[in-house]
Amino acid sequence: MPYIDILGKGTYYIQSCKSQEDLPTVVFVHGAGGTSENWVCQLAGIEGYNLIALDLPGHGRSEGSAIESITGYREFVWGFAQALELRLFYIVGHSMGGAIALDLGLEHSEALIGLIIIGSGARLPVSFSFLELLSMGKHPLQIVKYSYASTISTDILNKATREMKSVPIGVYQADLQACNEFNIMGRIKDIINPTLVICGQDDQMTPPKYSKHLCKELPHSTITLITEAGHMVMLEQPDQVNEAITNFLYSN
Repeated sequence: MPYIDILGKGTYYIQSCKSQEDLPTVVFVHGAGGTSENWVCQLAGIEGYNLIALDLPGHGRSEGSAIESITGYREFVWGFAQALELRLFYIVGHSMGGAIALDLGLEHSEALIGLIIIGSGARLPVSFSFLELLSMGKHPLQIVKYSYASTISTDILNKATREMKSVPIGVYQADLQACNEFNIMGRIKDIINPTLVICGQDDQMTPPKYSKHLCKELPHSTITLITEAGHMVMLEQPDQVNEAITNFLYSN
């Protein structure tokens, strides 16, 4: 899979097809502590588009350091799009990635065909207990059980726990700090691009009320609630999520 240089650092990304010619591009941005692998079901399950999922700096296989602000991540993703010479594209973001996508919609709406916001909100307050554990050099492993529906298998929870433990503490500290300070409650109406809001009905990390508020405030938006899914909805119910994304892409 390819790397591209952003500010002197190698940025890793996955691309569903080698040629971008004549295909609309969709850029996927993962959440806190995540990687491009969070989108494996979408890259394999959505056809007819040039699909790209990147590792944010300091995440996965990308070089550099995690950034402590959504604004900083927004400008990094913008730089990534410019480096790939993407003139018009869709942006998809999950959780922290949703905040990045929303901020991109505020600052660079002219480059976006549409936004897809998954399990996110106009504010993303983080539990003080999670931040406190991180300050003590410990992973807030409780996040794992809050990230999936109650029906999820123990094997998946164990795998997610192992993956969390493999992520450096500093990455989670930066990401959750960025989320905690994010607040565009007074600016949501300024996002003019068509937007699809997706949320798992059992999401405990960013409850459906966050997504419903987004849909209410965004001028050109629709919402899809996914059954039997929590915060990691795109991995828990990929068929439902892919159908919602595909319908939105076809209509815009």
